[in-house]
Amino acid sequence: MTDPNAVYHTLVKPVLPIFLMAGGIYALRFFLRRFRASAKGMLGEALVNQGTFRLLDKAFYQGFSDLYLPRPDGDGLTQVDHVVVSPFGIFVIETKNYTGWIYGSENQPKWTQTFSSGGKCSFQNPIWQNKLHMAALAKLLNLPLAKFRPVIFFMGGSAFKTELPEYVIDTSLTSYIVDFEEVLLTPEEVAAAKAALVDLVKRTNKRVAKRELVEGIEKRVKRSE
Repeated sequence: MTDPNAVYHTLVKPVLPIFLMAGGIYALRFFLRRFRASAKGMLGEALVNQGTFRLLDKAFYQGFSDLYLPRPDGDGLTQVDHVVVSPFGIFVIETKNYTGWIYGSENQPKWTQTFSSGGKCSFQNPIWQNKLHMAALAKLLNLPLAKFRPVIFFMGGSAFKTELPEYVIDTSLTSYIVDFEEVLLTPEEVAAAKAALVDLVKRTNKRVAKRELVEGIEKRVKRSE
């Protein structure tokens, strides 16, 4: 009968450090990828909060960031980067802090980011993401979609290499917003939208909401497999 201790010392123990090292490297790489993505997101949020929101006239515009609200289909939560409420529409802003060249179209499920080094990666179509966000906000605020204005804002020095809708921008977000002069909301609608979003912020436990968001994504991915 084989001695378990002998097996451990002759077969397992010599290679154990290699597996531990490999696992540690994998874990470190995973952590760094998540950290970089999170850091880029936080930087983008800070730039909008401290830049765009401060420059907008508070008599007409009020900004909100990092909102968690129910998906319109009731299947978990969705997260909205930024919302600006104004008489000229409710601007729903998806931010992307990317470098390199960006290829995509309104109807492609995935867009591509390429680099001068020759590398590339794909990411979810942000137009589709933003349509989901607008639908969720329209349901929450009990307003028609015609009251909302989509904005996809790329920062970080990226360049578009395909024709994209005019609301996909890589220039001044503030200038883009203030260029709209057509009034879409009544004073009562503006006040009600602001109050609803202030209440949403107060009621949201972001730690719990982030967990629910991730769990919902994982469930939808499993269902699609």
